[in-house]
Amino acid sequence: MFERYTEKARRLIFFARYEASQFGSPYIESEHLLLGFLRENKAYLARVSRDESLTLDWVRQRVESHMPARKKIATSVDLPLTEECRRILLHASEEADSLDHKCIGTDHILLGILREKDCGAARLLDQNGISFEAVLAKIKNDLVTREAQLTDELERGNSHGIPAGYRLKNLLYNPASETIIVEMARAERAYPPVCRLFMRQKDTEDYEQIGDPADDISYKSPATCERQPIVIFNSMKSANGGGNPDGIYMFNLRTKELSLCVANDAVMIPVPHERSWVLSLVSLSDDAQTLYLKIGIEKPTSEGGRIEYYLASLRLADKKIELLSQLKNIRF
Repeated sequence: MFERYTEKARRLIFFARYEASQFGSPYIESEHLLLGFLRENKAYLARVSRDESLTLDWVRQRVESHMPARKKIATSVDLPLTEECRRILLHASEEADSLDHKCIGTDHILLGILREKDCGAARLLDQNGISFEAVLAKIKNDLVTREAQLTDELERGNSHGIPAGYRLKNLLYNPASETIIVEMARAERAYPPVCRLFMRQKDTEDYEQIGDPADDISYKSPATCERQPIVIFNSMKSANGGGNPDGIYMFNLRTKELSLCVANDAVMIPVPHERSWVLSLVSLSDDAQTLYLKIGIEKPTSEGGRIEYYLASLRLADKKIELLSQLKNIRF
């Protein structure tokens, strides 16, 4: 349930469960979520409300004043969420989606509490002048500030080994070689953006570029696995405002050997089609034998051609594609 949550958001849930056990509550209620939030973000609410009295201890006293005292429950007991709290976490997920955030953080959970207006935690916040609009504005302002700082660092070339004028698109970690891989895109608003891959050992600072692609070639959508010291990525050649597939490449993170893994015309599609192309890589199996990807297929029809998109698996040994699921109503 919490796979998409940040580490801080998971700790918030853990703290909420602890607070519920201390109150002797058989359920995790909205007030416990708020206490968990304050444990993880002690000064956050004071910054939103500009009221320094809104502390963890103050909120706990208010909760104690209207919750009956019960015998404490052992922390080893698994306490369920109330339906109200389940709705709050659903709201948090929706808020993360609306902000185009990949992960659900503590601030999204706070927005979820404020959306559940009739819950005890939301009433406490409302009494102290903390509104949904104020928290949302703070999140957006923080995001603008972080993006400006990142842009400034990239323009000044502060990241060792990464040229100035690149912005982060993706970050991966390969445990087998203890290597961090980052996908960077040039900051200019060209389409498609020119992308490069860089790598560094986890205990070092300097990045090293993977390969030496030509100016019109992008190395993008990397995928890696747990057991093998490799990264596999898609290569695209810019042409006429778009991109032509250039193949799928494999890079050994230890030997630094770069090799063509799958040529674009070597992929075996199991359905009649006019043409096909790899849009992006999704993931790589732990044994590095199966690659999951998004592909486009142009199928012949009586009216011409129709393009469909699929999630597919590709067996690297024999280059055979298995179509797993058609992708509809998804922007690429």
